[in-house]
Amino acid sequence: MNRANARHSLKPVRCLALPLAVLLASFAAACGGGGSVPTPPPPAGGFSASTLKGQYAFSMSGQDGATGSFFARVGSFTADGNGNITAGIEDVNTALNGPQTLAFSSSTYSVQADGRGILNLINETGQLSFSITMISPNQGLIAETDLTATASGTFVLQDPTSFTTAGFNGNYVFDVSGLDPAGAPDSIVGQMISNGNGSVTSGVLDENDNAVASGAQPFTSASYQLDATNGPTSGRGVVGFTANGITYNYIFYIVSGSRIRMMESGSTALTVGDAYSQSSVPSANSTFSGSFVLLTAGTGKSGPLTRIGRFSADGNGGLNSIYAHTNDTGTVAQVPKGTLSATNYAIDPNFPGSGRGTLTFTDSSLGTFSFVFYLSSASGGVIQDISKNNVDDGNLQMQVGSPFSLSGLAGDYAASFTGVSSNSSTGATAEEDYVGHLNFSDSTSNGNVSGAVDFSEFSSNQGAFFNIVVSGNGLSVGGDGTTSSGMRNALQLKFNTSPSSTLDFVPYVVDSQHLWVAGTDSNRVISGMITLQAP
Repeated sequence: MNRANARHSLKPVRCLALPLAVLLASFAAACGGGGSVPTPPPPAGGFSASTLKGQYAFSMSGQDGATGSFFARVGSFTADGNGNITAGIEDVNTALNGPQTLAFSSSTYSVQADGRGILNLINETGQLSFSITMISPNQGLIAETDLTATASGTFVLQDPTSFTTAGFNGNYVFDVSGLDPAGAPDSIVGQMISNGNGSVTSGVLDENDNAVASGAQPFTSASYQLDATNGPTSGRGVVGFTANGITYNYIFYIVSGSRIRMMESGSTALTVGDAYSQSSVPSANSTFSGSFVLLTAGTGKSGPLTRIGRFSADGNGGLNSIYAHTNDTGTVAQVPKGTLSATNYAIDPNFPGSGRGTLTFTDSSLGTFSFVFYLSSASGGVIQDISKNNVDDGNLQMQVGSPFSLSGLAGDYAASFTGVSSNSSTGATAEEDYVGHLNFSDSTSNGNVSGAVDFSEFSSNQGAFFNIVVSGNGLSVGGDGTTSSGMRNALQLKFNTSPSSTLDFVPYVVDSQHLWVAGTDSNRVISGMITLQAP
């Protein structure tokens, strides 16, 4: 069966946080417009236009301004280190125009000392404008802020020597999410093995389509090929695979031999994500152990959902030290809320070498939490929530470097958050995407968070906000990266818009360079990542 014709009879649940076509009437008013706002101080740091130099593959998804529908774009651009984009191409899929392949003409960009900047890309449809924040010369964060759409994602430096058929070679885990052909939320995680010669020799996937989990489904056929015209210059190609009687087709862009960016094409479905190379994946429960942090986003029973958590695997199929937060359509809950039971995990022996595993635990007050994951290594991978009524997915990563402290986390960070908010005055409900720079200080007496962000908030009166000062004194972390004397970690960010707004997060520390965060406010569902910068 072609994926364009695949359907499930289950009544669609509300769309996930990635598509964000969701109504949350109870949400409070979003940011307004008008009035004066503080101006950020002159940016400080080691970034400049020369930091962005080379060829980068980008991927982002969000909400189209014309239709309010989910859309995605993937592609490649070349920056010369002097503020010019000299070449590029993108594949974009919108409800209004369907899939399109568009070339970029001469375009421009800028990068400030703190890593924040503007990227303007021109194609035959006009100029697209994005706010960016550099993490390092190799990667950055991106959000569309031109009011034609709001979207967020990342861009990563490409290795042009890998733009060959042999550049897609080896074992990969992948995670793509978006909408199925009927417009219902969809998540697909799995493994595929390429021989570097145009064949995908084997693979297995788990699909959670509209809260119907498929279980492990082996590939029955699969292949890929490089685009004869654009492949050698941008790494573009196509890959298709069939599992459970359904064929899935994707456009891809090679970052390097270890990463591929993917967007679904050729059907009315639209999912987008990445594939990552595998190495030394656990093959038994005994080889999967340690503390791990997870972050997922998607949809729950009644609306957008995000989950963040931490657990320890004991190397014998058991889980302990389980802490988590869930925000389901503005209802926030901590795990454990009641008594935990059935805390276990299993590396799947039926697909050796795939990195596939499952984990589950039951909270007597909140119910059963069930996940399937595919490991790219013993240190982490991708994860899919298959709990009842849920469709969400994300990342799983080993936690290292504890005990953690404010002084150990002090520094300059690139931050990106995406979610959904609603304006109680107008009734508008839409996506919001933030990208910016944060500085953490270990001095709580004078406030330990500062920075500046740009963001799109389509539920607001203004729509797009630039150079918004961020302040706060609410970062607290426990030595284990989760708790402190029984209190959970906290991060409060004040955005000095007019009127100002405050976002409350729970941060889970992955290591001294990465914090994953999920919003704990009742008026929005939002999550993201905060990454230490390295100019």
